[in-house]
Amino acid sequence: MAYEINIHVNKNGKLETEELPLSISVYRESKRVKLLFEVDEEIDSTYHYLKLTHARVAYLYRVHDNEFEIPKAVTAYEGRWEISFVACDEVANSDSTITANYIYASEPIVADVTRGNLGIIHTSEEFRLLSQLVEGTFDHFEIPSGVTYITENFLADATNSFEVYVPATVTTIKTHAFYQSGCTHIEFEPGSALATLEANALYRIENLDDITFPASLSSWGNYNLSYCGSEYVYFEANSNLRSLSSYSFWNIPNLKKLFLPDRLTSFTGGTAVVKGCPLLNEIWFPNTINVPIPMEAIQECPSLTKISLQSNFNVNANFGNCTSLTRESVIQMFRNLKDLSGAASKVISLHASVVERLEPEDLDIAYNKNWSVGVIGGNDPLAGKFFHYENSQISIDLEFSLGFGCISIDANAVNFTYEYLSDTTFKIDISGGDYIPSAWGNFRPVPVDSVINDTGVISFSSGEVTSVKLKTYSNNNVGTNRTFALVREEE
Repeated sequence: MAYEINIHVNKNGKLETEELPLSISVYRESKRVKLLFEVDEEIDSTYHYLKLTHARVAYLYRVHDNEFEIPKAVTAYEGRWEISFVACDEVANSDSTITANYIYASEPIVADVTRGNLGIIHTSEEFRLLSQLVEGTFDHFEIPSGVTYITENFLADATNSFEVYVPATVTTIKTHAFYQSGCTHIEFEPGSALATLEANALYRIENLDDITFPASLSSWGNYNLSYCGSEYVYFEANSNLRSLSSYSFWNIPNLKKLFLPDRLTSFTGGTAVVKGCPLLNEIWFPNTINVPIPMEAIQECPSLTKISLQSNFNVNANFGNCTSLTRESVIQMFRNLKDLSGAASKVISLHASVVERLEPEDLDIAYNKNWSVGVIGGNDPLAGKFFHYENSQISIDLEFSLGFGCISIDANAVNFTYEYLSDTTFKIDISGGDYIPSAWGNFRPVPVDSVINDTGVISFSSGEVTSVKLKTYSNNNVGTNRTFALVREEE
């Protein structure tokens, strides 16, 4: 059991104890110190706190039932501490400041923390109250072992430079935990159980250095690392993070290399997954991705010269927004594609300006593995065209813009991205669209449980697109080839 020290809180502002000089339990000592307070009746208040101040840190802790067990956050720092008892008639604010109508604050007493025998730390309720940190000039913050989550706004707006050590017991870092702070480095204890990084948990941390996320992480919130200073982002091997969707890596000004989790299966959403990273020059993709990567997944990364694919990469991928890819990087990309000889072909799409850098023998690397190379931008005869189809049952409109378009039937519509593959073929992908099956009756733009249509066919007359053929599907997944005729404005 803990070693108990009785302290009398005198109405005249004094803390009185027979234990002076006061000595607090040492760092990792097997026994803990518990402070037992007797408070004069004249101190009329509901809420009690302890203010503990060290040369490097300062904390404000809630005192429950006039008892307080000294936590590891205090015993981790040797030397002189000043302890003051605070009483008030209102609870402290969410930012851990006290603005009550009635406040009693005692004169501080001095306690010494000295290093001693190492032992087992027994967790206490105080480990879960670290959100009550109020101020300090600390340069290193070690979150005590036993804490299971870091609360929202925990160190938000703490402007001094500091490093944070996150113990293995933390499973969740909540929103804005380190928002706009002076944090320079975050280190996760080996064997970390961190599972959830909520949206904006790491946001606007300008001086944050490179970071490696633990393998246990399985949920990545929007806008993490936005406006942070990190240049390199890593994920530990055998990562549990399977999906990265819209807003995952946006506006990271110094980011140079992004190594995605090695067991990632999905890199897609309604809009960009990676966007607005002006210095980003490489993204590494694992071969575990099994959901097609749409063109909008990567946007506004003008320095992206290299997309590295793990060998045996095996999913349709559209990198049409990546206009700076070098010939050498694309050749290596083709070499790492899975050989689909004897299997269904897949498509890897590149911007026309990138394809122009390649030689025929470069393209043959992909072709010889039964991959098609889609060309985005440049000469796309479908862009700007509008087609119409009618029969006794349905009326369908098909509209193409550059790289995206819309299929509509009556009052219902679904947006899509498309890949112009050659002078005769194209593909439609609705993975980023808003398709609602129940609204379409007997017409589906893709097979049941799929997001990609079979290759469409383009017909030309006098060098101009006159019609397209696209397979559509009924609810029992029966496909029907339908031809859409070009509708001219004068018609």
